[in-house]
Amino acid sequence: MTGTYGEHVTHEEISEEYSLAFQFATFLLLLMIAIILCNHVTYKLHWHYLPEAAATIGVGILASIFCMLMNSSTIAVKLMDFDPNFFFVGLLPPIIFNSGYTMKRRYFFENITPILVFSIVGTLVMSVVTGISIYTVGRFGWVLRLSMAEALTFGSLISATDAVSILAVFQELHVDPTLFYLVFGESSLNDAVAICLFETFARFIGHSYEFQPMLYAIFEFGLVLTGSTMVGVIFGMIPALLFKYGNLRSNLLHEVGVFVMFAYLPFVVSQVLGMSGVVSVIFAGVSMKHYASPNLTPEARDVCAGLFNTLSHMAETSVFLNLGLSAFGLTEYYRFWLIFWMATFCLFSRFCAVYPLSYLLNLRKNAAKITLNQQHVIWYGGMRGAVAFALSKSFPGEKRPEIVATTLIVVLLSIIIMGGGTVAVLDKCRIPRLTAEEEAALDKTVKPHRHMRALQFDNKYLIPLLTNLCQYGDNSSPRKKGFGQDSNTSNVDTADEHETAEVGGEHKITYRKTQNMRIGT
Repeated sequence: MTGTYGEHVTHEEISEEYSLAFQFATFLLLLMIAIILCNHVTYKLHWHYLPEAAATIGVGILASIFCMLMNSSTIAVKLMDFDPNFFFVGLLPPIIFNSGYTMKRRYFFENITPILVFSIVGTLVMSVVTGISIYTVGRFGWVLRLSMAEALTFGSLISATDAVSILAVFQELHVDPTLFYLVFGESSLNDAVAICLFETFARFIGHSYEFQPMLYAIFEFGLVLTGSTMVGVIFGMIPALLFKYGNLRSNLLHEVGVFVMFAYLPFVVSQVLGMSGVVSVIFAGVSMKHYASPNLTPEARDVCAGLFNTLSHMAETSVFLNLGLSAFGLTEYYRFWLIFWMATFCLFSRFCAVYPLSYLLNLRKNAAKITLNQQHVIWYGGMRGAVAFALSKSFPGEKRPEIVATTLIVVLLSIIIMGGGTVAVLDKCRIPRLTAEEEAALDKTVKPHRHMRALQFDNKYLIPLLTNLCQYGDNSSPRKKGFGQDSNTSNVDTADEHETAEVGGEHKITYRKTQNMRIGT
């Protein structure tokens, strides 16, 4: 009797292991097909009207249809039924970290004020406007009725923008770098702020709404955002000191392994401390690129840059593939009017954030003006994507299926319509495009920064303390070879690097462009 029971349990375990292995293999196969298709569409056919994300979603939809035709709906359900924690812990950190790690510091600091205003104030405006709007129409009985906490949580997750598809077109067409980094910087930091707002508002779901606690939540959001930022910056400085004074340059595997682990460590620490791990990760990416990366050998820098780009791209592709697989599995939860109003409020809230804030930014003296056509492109660049869909999977409460279904369609419409129309919008707004020679010449120019006090402190104290720039010069490696090859060449795209120079008797930091940057696409 006991033997029969044991055999039964063993067979069940084997069956479950087989099922998991089959699901994993199927998903990897679909992921491989999606990557190959995206490469063909983007780099062979140059179809600007079909973004990579849309092609990936298409693969997921076709796979879902195939499963339905083969009466294998169970397989499709299991493929799309990812654990929300897997999205938040496994897929989001690589995407967010790479956004910070690939950010060019020169253009970022030149546009630091508008980037911070759009990403922090703008995201808060979009979240509140969208949340209050969907709450209001729900009270009228036009759409699914949501509590204020649910509406604000929904508004915050749907305010997470993903401009990867648009930025890929920007990069290929050599759009003005200032506009590129206004969109890229705002989109990168916007994700962190939206996630922080999502976590803050989600705590109130299931509790009675009171105005005073909600104001406290906004205050708490500011504290969490500040604390998470500090954790990220600190964990970018710690590996800088470790690689400067530790003896890790003699072994490439140890060097890369420790660096990669430090990329994920701030996420864990922030989560344990009750702060936002994703916010810490993006600022850890910026800080590690600024302080720790110069202490790596050239081979290690290239390997890390390629690894982070690859992980980010695969994570984002996995999210979009899951989105496509979910398209037919959520049909019973689609609510036409909820989708219609949410899409409308996304556009309206983006309008409320971009144009008024641009007007206020243009009032600054001695600051570059954001033209009306640039404002149009920034407004248009607020696509919804992988982060919004991943957050919807973590929406607390019984209304999660409707939220996920609505977010799925909004993201799908955003990617296909807005992503596919990028070239037409650039032409209509007469956005200038640079030749490769003009872009290279622009990169070599050194503009005086308006934030010189902070940069002077950084150049005078932090850079010498944390980096090997002065010690090694060109960061030459003590190893003669890496991975069995000569290490004097680099085959991985990296962001701009430090270059020290004496300017006006002071130690300054300028930048040189090593290769064209690739934004995880």
